[in-house]
Amino acid sequence: MLDKVQKGFQYLKSRGIRETAAHAREKYRDSHFDYNRWVYSQKLSPAAKGYQKSLTLSDMPKIWAMVLRGEEDGRRESRLPEASILRQTRKCEGLLEVLTTRVEDDDLIVFVPDGAILSEDAFFRIACAAREGARCLYSDEDLFEPVSQREHEVPHFSAPRFKPDFDPDYLRSMNYIGSLYAVRAGLLRQAEEESGSNNLASAKVLSDYAAYYKMILLTSCLAEKAASSQIVHIPKILCHLRRREEKSDDERLREVLKEDLRFRNREGIVEYGPAPGTFHLYYPVRENPLVSIIIPNKDHSDLLRECIASIRDRTLYENLEVIIAENNSEEEETFRTYEELKKDEKLRVRVVTYGRDGFNFSEIINQGAAAAAGDYLVLMNNDVTVKSPDWIERLLSQVRREGVGAAGPRLLYPDGTIQSAGIVIGIMGFAGSMMVGESGDRTGYMHRALVTQEMSAVTAACMMVKKSAFLETGGFDASLAVALNDVDFCLKLGQAGYRVIYEPTAVLFHHESRSRGYEDSPEKRERFNNEKKIFTDRYRKMLLAGDPHYNPNLSDRKCDYSQKT
Repeated sequence: MLDKVQKGFQYLKSRGIRETAAHAREKYRDSHFDYNRWVYSQKLSPAAKGYQKSLTLSDMPKIWAMVLRGEEDGRRESRLPEASILRQTRKCEGLLEVLTTRVEDDDLIVFVPDGAILSEDAFFRIACAAREGARCLYSDEDLFEPVSQREHEVPHFSAPRFKPDFDPDYLRSMNYIGSLYAVRAGLLRQAEEESGSNNLASAKVLSDYAAYYKMILLTSCLAEKAASSQIVHIPKILCHLRRREEKSDDERLREVLKEDLRFRNREGIVEYGPAPGTFHLYYPVRENPLVSIIIPNKDHSDLLRECIASIRDRTLYENLEVIIAENNSEEEETFRTYEELKKDEKLRVRVVTYGRDGFNFSEIINQGAAAAAGDYLVLMNNDVTVKSPDWIERLLSQVRREGVGAAGPRLLYPDGTIQSAGIVIGIMGFAGSMMVGESGDRTGYMHRALVTQEMSAVTAACMMVKKSAFLETGGFDASLAVALNDVDFCLKLGQAGYRVIYEPTAVLFHHESRSRGYEDSPEKRERFNNEKKIFTDRYRKMLLAGDPHYNPNLSDRKCDYSQKT
């Protein structure tokens, strides 16, 4: 009890009354939150049903449904999809077994899994979301199982899957789009034609999970070529799936991903992922580009030696140079260390000097980048050490791809727990690393700790960047001297059309803040608050809209993908 009181006072001291009160309210809501009750609270009112049924807009597409029967289609629950289709507030034109000529190209086909229950407004929301020209749509979902209540069975809901907006890398790591999927009939016909799969639009064929995954990959790939905005995510639970024992034929799914690589004309290796149904696409690095590792440093020669020794002794990739960005060091030992490191026979080490007083991480990084000879830059803290020997190849595999500007690894604390698994915008009102403190081998919510995916940002504690993209976007912003400069840089990459990838198969240790310490003095807190204001003013629109790689139903005060309560 005393320990909790002490922690409470420490939180109050560091965060203030307002933040402490918000934290207390959140803990209270969490302790009283009942997901099943929350789902029932989302049910449509009679007035809302009446409004949706009466609304007719000329640009809302017709909807057809295709129910995908499982192997045991004689069970009572296999009639649940039809029953929930009949209750829809948006008319369904009919049930399809195969795609026929009576279905027009602009019509939507909604694939409904066997045994699923749809929310009553599922088709209405899909039709509304398609009004702007979307060609593929998907929603959030959860699981249910029947429970007895007063001589009747009622569904009990659990395990929500709150998904990000469309992410082709995440989709090729696992079928996160899931079960309820809508696609324009014309796009489905195009997918059949271009893939040579003449029976792709068949309920019988698509009842097979591997075939369904293949169809989602094909149609989303074709839609993405036209514009990624044609693939729309509806952040609502529109589909409740019957809880069953999960089975995954990973060998067949792996073959689907190999076919996908051939269809996209990409060279890649499909590796098995950390859990059933997950995979990793490794794009081999055939060339041997020079990679420049930039390490800002002030004194702490012991940390620097440990960092560089891990690069030299644990890294397989050889075409490297290390640029130490020297920042006002005062200890003689530091400069002796520099001279020793420059004589290293295995690793090219150079030292560039930051010629100003004070600490400005952004300016130091920019100076190091200007001195770099490589086409790819690695920004690395001096308190980071290497764990996985192929970390450079893994990051290069992503960053060398067209349209990718940067990639970040999975960072662990020395005890093996996660320090950063990508950064989400909006956490605590600005931004936060995900899965902090979780076990390093735990896959996390929807396996997001251990599978490749796009993120809005990754931390500059270790980040690989295309040098051309770095220069194009102007590098780091000097007005953000210490905090949030890496997040700001990644968002600038996104605004310039580049993607930022979280690559968890590259793993390093981060001995966080051993060199600079924590933001725990009045001066540091004031500087942090000033930089936070610059950031929140600059990205106000995104903070209000929400991170597209997150979900509005997830907490903006926690970093573990837990539901907002």
